[in-house]
Parts: sequence; structure tokens; C-alpha cells
Amino acid sequence: MAHGRKNQHSLAAKSQAGHPAILGYYVDNEIPPDLVRWYGPQRVEAFLDSLVRIVKDEDAGALAAYANFPPTEYLLPKETDFLSYNVYLHRGPDLRAYLSRLQNLAEERPLVLGEFGMDTIRHGEEEQAALLELHWNEVFRGGLAGTILFSWTDEWFTDGIDVEDWAFGLVRKDRTPKLAYRQLAPKTLEPRATLADKFPLPRIPKVSVVVCSYNGAATLRGTLDALRKLNYPDYEVILVDDGSKDDTQSIVAEFPGVKNILQPNRGLSVARNVGYQAATGEVIAYTDSDCMPDPDWLYFLVSTLLNTRYVAVGGPNLNPPARGPIPAAVAASAGAPTHVLLTDTEAEHIPGCNMAYWKWALEEVGGFDPDFRTAGDDVDLCWRLMQAGHRIGFSPSAMVWHHRRFTMQAYFRQQKGYGEAEAMLRFKHMQYFDPQGSARWKGVIYGLPRFERVFHRPIIYHGVFGTGLFQCLYPKPVSPWAQLAGGLEWNAITLFIFLVSIQIEPLRILPLLMLAATMIPALSFMVTARIEPRHDTILARLTVFYLALTQPLVRDWARYFTWLKGKRTPDSVALVPEKDAGPKIPLTQSRMLSFWSEQGRDRGPLLQEVVKIMEEEGWKYSLDTGWNPWDVQIFANRWWHIRLRTLTEIYPHGRRLTRVHQGMAPSTFSILFLVTAVTADVLVGLAYPAALPFFLGILALAGVGWLWTGWQLRRRVADLVRVAARRAQLMPVSGRNPQQ
Repeated sequence: MAHGRKNQHSLAAKSQAGHPAILGYYVDNEIPPDLVRWYGPQRVEAFLDSLVRIVKDEDAGALAAYANFPPTEYLLPKETDFLSYNVYLHRGPDLRAYLSRLQNLAEERPLVLGEFGMDTIRHGEEEQAALLELHWNEVFRGGLAGTILFSWTDEWFTDGIDVEDWAFGLVRKDRTPKLAYRQLAPKTLEPRATLADKFPLPRIPKVSVVVCSYNGAATLRGTLDALRKLNYPDYEVILVDDGSKDDTQSIVAEFPGVKNILQPNRGLSVARNVGYQAATGEVIAYTDSDCMPDPDWLYFLVSTLLNTRYVAVGGPNLNPPARGPIPAAVAASAGAPTHVLLTDTEAEHIPGCNMAYWKWALEEVGGFDPDFRTAGDDVDLCWRLMQAGHRIGFSPSAMVWHHRRFTMQAYFRQQKGYGEAEAMLRFKHMQYFDPQGSARWKGVIYGLPRFERVFHRPIIYHGVFGTGLFQCLYPKPVSPWAQLAGGLEWNAITLFIFLVSIQIEPLRILPLLMLAATMIPALSFMVTARIEPRHDTILARLTVFYLALTQPLVRDWARYFTWLKGKRTPDSVALVPEKDAGPKIPLTQSRMLSFWSEQGRDRGPLLQEVVKIMEEEGWKYSLDTGWNPWDVQIFANRWWHIRLRTLTEIYPHGRRLTRVHQGMAPSTFSILFLVTAVTADVLVGLAYPAALPFFLGILALAGVGWLWTGWQLRRRVADLVRVAARRAQLMPVSGRNPQQ
């Protein structure tokens, strides 16, 4: 039967190949869900892909798709040019929600609704016209590629039998128009009208598009040209040149309408802050100098902001046609910026190449953190917005074309930057990271083939006996073992066991098994990666394999190195005595400080003044996000962190006592150094027993110096807290009972 179906497809495509009236072919329609469950989704997808290949062999220029429907929504053949679903939902909110889901299932492919309509025998022409009007608005406001209305005429047959009890047509059997036809015809006859004209927004807030660039001349012209062609009534474009040394300025001169800001190189976050501070728009939209926004990009971003309570919104970033096989392989590899979704419409993270904010929301949280010079600033901002009680939206149709890196060297530099950014984010948001330093997302990461998709297929809800009307995909939690395999830790353990196995023969099979486990995720990427057909060669697949194998090592190394290097306050700040601190307090009294207020002032003003002074002087610190047992963590130097924890006690007559506990926490570098030093001492002692007392003495002296440094830093921070208390009008006291 399958062979006969393939022959039919081959003959049909061959006979119509190149016909100017044919845009594409549907290779099949609504395969029954019990049949899919019987054979399994993988086999059915493979069969559909084989039909697509047959069509392409006969008519290479035509599009090919499968007409799916909700009972088998999980069928996602890989080789179709677009996704298509036959969807009959009559309520606007239901249709809108389901279209968002289908958009995310489609990922980078266009989405077309293959069939929708209403029977006028049972519902009447007025109801049909109203429903099709609603459908039309939801489809195109949602950014779908198109919809097919069922059907053109009431004259309909199936299996050679005329259907008499249906009247789904836009025209009657005699071809006279129905009300729905008369209402929809004018909309289809305005192909050049923009979405903003056809589907007006409630209002048109001015948008400031900010592009930050550092040596981005290679792609900047395409970015500015695309921004010039946006279909939005009121926007400005601001370029912040962050000290570029290439031809950026000469390219900007070709676009006189662009507001050009040139500054010394100060990093991406500072550039983004400069951009929004110079903006006159109510909405601030960001993209990068290697991106080309779709003409309707701003329409969809603003529509989401206006019609929801989200304070920020992002969209997908897709690969444009690659310039060669290496860029195509890089574009198909892991590590590209992508969105993380909590639901089909709410995001946990939106990448910096495609994001927009209400300006007031940026100002409320203080904009971007200048510490993030190359990456991570978008993640930090998203987390801070959510910590402030805000929500972030996602618009699957607000699309930008985003050039990935053009060479493998540039790709590895990008991954190194991402690893460093992860370590910096961990300093600030430790609750979002696991012990290995990888981010723990609550949402689903979209856009790339993953190890789990090959060996841990998502769960499918079929309904009882396979009769569910909406049979959905539910992704499984990411396996921690899948994340571990291939990483730096895994490879280090593999190497260690290999070295041990040289002397212990029974262990020799273990490193081989671990090496195989390292290869499996990379092989899965190589097999499942989507590479442009014209660049999909054996060499390109092997390049993807190589990049998938080495990318975790590069990223993990950068993350660990940055984490171990630590975040620290410059010595020019930490070692300089605090001004106006008064006499030094004894080291033993710097651990616990107490402050009295006759006017009822609590710890809040004190913490505000502490943060203000640290900002003025240049201390490196992080604040409690609700998950920490401390209020402020100060990254004092390479060896020590000082953690402040505050408490306010209530006394009669409105008086208050505020206590500040200063805890000393060794840095990760300190702990690693200590473990290494002790291990080295033990090994030297075993090899040279007579020298053991000498090395133990050196270790003890080093330990005393280490503690002395921590005590001195704690006293230095205590002076800062005392000055902050004076500013907050709190009086220092000693003893447990200040009333005595």
C-alpha cells in the first residue's frame, strides 16, 4: 500500500512539475490517530518525509507539507517546508491560544492553517461570515503565513459521491456569493497593505530601536537597511557605536535618518543603557548589528505589549541563508541564542538580539548591569524583571534574521563569552544555577536538536483508547546525565580513570564506555541537525559533530575559569580606609555590630545607605534575591567574601535596635587552593617524611595569613557599615542590652 502511494505521488508531481499555478503539494491529509499510534510516530514521520522527497525529486521548486490536525499534533516530519494544521475552533481565545502553541511547534518553519470553515445549513450565512471574520483576524494578527478557507463552493463531493447536507462554501452551487465572501473579498484584494493598516493597533506608541555595535561593519549595512523598511508608523533608529575600529562610521553615514552615538569601548550593557537613555520612544526595542528584522517585527512586538500585561517581549531569531558550508554547520550547532518559554506565550528569557521593553520598566530596574560587557546582560535583566514581579511575553511572529558566526574561531569565541557570562550570572543569581554552574531553567529551551529528543522522546497524551481530540506533546525533564555527558567534568573524570586504568587492567573498559557516552550527544546533533540542503554534505555533518563535541569543553572551561578567578573588589577600594569612619574597632568586635534608634528606624535605611556607599566607592557585591540567608554579599578579594545579615529588634516606645552580622565566607578559589595545598603537603610528607614538619609549618603560617586577611577585610567593611549607619541616623552601641 505504501509503495502504491509513493508511485501515485511520483506520477502526480511529475505530471504537474513547474506548473505556474501550483505553489506546493500536500503529501497526505489527517492520518487517523489510531493508525499513528499503531505504527508509532517515528515510522509515520519517516514515511511522510519519504513522500516529501519523492515530490522534491519530481518538482524541486515546489513546496511540500503534510495536512495535520489536532489529534496528531505531535507528528512533525522534518523535511516539510512548512507546518500545516486543519483546525476548527470557533472561540477567539481558544483559537488564539492554540495558534501560539502551533507556532512554537513549527519553530523556524512557517505555519499555515490548511482547513477552516462553517456549514451555513446548520449555522446560517451571518454566523459563517462572523466566524470567518474572527478566524481571519486571529490568523493574521497572530502572524501565520496563511490560511485555507474550506471551501470555495457548496458543490462538494468525496469518494465520487455528491455531498448534499454540507454547505461550507464561500459561494453557493450556482457560484453566487455568500455574505462571508463579500466581507472577505476586499481584505484579500489588498496584498500591499501592511498589517498595521489591515489590523490597526489600539494605539501607536513610539518605538526606539537601539542597535549596539562593536566592529560589526560586515553585517551592519543589512541591519540598517532592514530597519529602514519596517512597517510601523512611528519609530526611530539609534546606533550606539561602542568604539568600533572598522568601517562602522562610514556605513552609518549612508543612513542619515539614524541617530548615531559614538563612544569609547565600554561594553555591551553600557551601550544598551546609553541607547535607551537617548531614546524618545515609549517602547525600547533592541536588535544586534548582525540581525535583519522582518518588516512586521515592531508590529508584533508592540501588539503583544499593548494587548497583555507583559513589560517585555521577545521573538525568535532565525538563520538567514548561509554564505558557505562552514557558516551553515555553525548555524546548525549548539549554543546559539534562543528563547526559553514557560508557556506558549510567556518567556523566562528573551535573547538580546530580539527584545523590547516598556521604557518605564527598564528605568524601574535600573537598565542593564554594566558588569556584563559581552553577554549575559539580557538574562540578568529578565531575571531582575521577574524578581520585581513582572512578566515577559513572547511573540512567535516578531522575527529577526540573525547571522550566526561565520567561522569556527568566531563560534568558539562566542561560546567562551557565553561561559564567562554564565559564571558572572552565577555570582549575582546563585539560586538559578546548579552546583556545576549551569543555569537551571524552569522553562523549555527552543530551537535546536537535543540528545533528549533522540533517546528520550517527549510524552504524548493520546486520550483513552487513542481518541483524544487534542493529543499533545509534553517534554520530559532534561536528564542530568545527558547534561553531564560530554562536559568538562565528564571528560576530566574519563581522563583520570584512563590514567588509573593503565596500571589497573580491569578498569580499562570503563574509559572506553565513558568516551562512547561522550560521543553519543555529539552524534545525535550530527544526525538531527537541520542544515541547509545546498550545504548539507558529509563534511558539514562532520563539522557539526566536531563543534558539538568541543563546544561544551570551551564553554565549561570559560565558566569554571571565570568562576575560580572570582569577582572581587579592586584593592584600591578594599584596602583604602573608609573616610569619616572614626577610630578603628577591635577585630573581635567587627563580627557583630549594633545600632540604636530612638525614632524607630529599622534596618531598611541602613541597607540602602550600605548599597549607596558601595556604589559610590566601587565595591563588587550582590543583593539577596529572596533565596539567600544574607542581605548583601561583598566580593572583597580573591580569597574572601563578606556576607551581611541584618536584624531589627523592637523595644518599648517605638525604639529599635538593628544588628548587623558580618560573616566571612571563603571564595571558591580559596577552597580549591586550600584543598590543593593540603593534598600537596600530604603527598610530600609521604614521599619525604623528614620534611613533613617543615611543610606543615608553612601551611600553618599560610593559614594564619589567610585568616588575618579575612579579619582585616571584615573590619574594613565594618567601617563602611558604621558610616552608613551614621547616614541613616542610627547610633552605634555595644553590648546585648542597649537600654542599660
